Amino acid sequence: MITGAIVNTPLGMLAQGLRDRLSLYCAVGGSLESLGTMANDSIARHLLERLCADGLTFLDVGAHIGSVIDGVRRKSRPGQIVAFEAIPAKVDALRRRFPQTVVHSTAVGDASGEISFFIDEKRSGYSSLDPVLARRSPSVREIVVPISTLDSLVPPTGVDLIKIDVEGAELGVLRGAEAIFAASRPTVMFESGAEEMEPFPKAAMWDWFDTHDYCVVQPNRLAHNDDGMGRETFLESHLYPRRTTNYFGVARERRQEMRDRARRILGLR
Repeated sequence: MITGAIVNTPLGMLAQGLRDRLSLYCAVGGSLESLGTMANDSIARHLLERLCADGLTFLDVGAHIGSVIDGVRRKSRPGQIVAFEAIPAKVDALRRRFPQTVVHSTAVGDASGEISFFIDEKRSGYSSLDPVLARRSPSVREIVVPISTLDSLVPPTGVDLIKIDVEGAELGVLRGAEAIFAASRPTVMFESGAEEMEPFPKAAMWDWFDTHDYCVVQPNRLAHNDDGMGRETFLESHLYPRRTTNYFGVARERRQEMRDRARRILGLR
C-alpha cells in the first residue's frame, strides 16, 4: 500500500511503478486469469498521466491520496489540475502536498447539497456514497459531506481530461457535468468495477456515453482503430475474469485524435 506520506516524492513515484509491475509479475506466476485486467489497468494509468493536452485542465474526481495528481503533474503539462475529494482529512493532506492544485472538499454527483458518505477505516480507498458498504464491512463510519456537481465548480471550457474513481457512483458525476461535456468534449478515464451501486447501473452508464456521442474503449485499444465497445460487450466485460477495471470514454469526433495521442505515448508507429 502506498501511503500519502510519500506521494509527491521520488520515492512515491518509484513505489507506484514497482507496485504495478509486482502485480503483473504475481499474476504471471499465479492467477493468470487476472493478467488481462492488470495489464489493462496498468496501461490505463500510464496513458492517464500523459494524455492531457498542454495548457488545458485535468480534473481528478476521487483524488484519494493524490497519486494521480502527482503523476499527471510530473508527466504532462496541464494548465490546471482540479481535484475533488469527499474525506476532509484527505483534502487537508492534498492541499498541503499540492499547493498549486485546486482541491474541492466535496463528493461529486448530479445534484448539490449534503449527503451521507461511508468511510472504510481499514481501506479508505474503497470509501463510497453507497450505503451498502456499511453492511459489507464492520470498519465503516458514516459522515455527512457536501455534494456538488462538476458544472457548479468548474468552468465548462478548457477541460481536456477527467479521471473519475468514486466507487460505483461514476454515472452521477457524468450527469452533473452536462455543460462541461457539451463545451469541452473531454476524454474520461473512469473506473467501473464488478459491484453495482443501485442508482447507477452499468447499462445506464454505457447509455449515457452513447447518448452523448461518446464511445467506450478499453485501455489497450485506445491506441488502435477501435470504435468502442457495444453495450453488451461493456456489460460482459464486468464478469469474472474482467477485461479491465478502467475504461476510456472518448468523444466520437475526437477518436482519431486520442488514438494518435495514445500511440505517441506508447511509442507505437
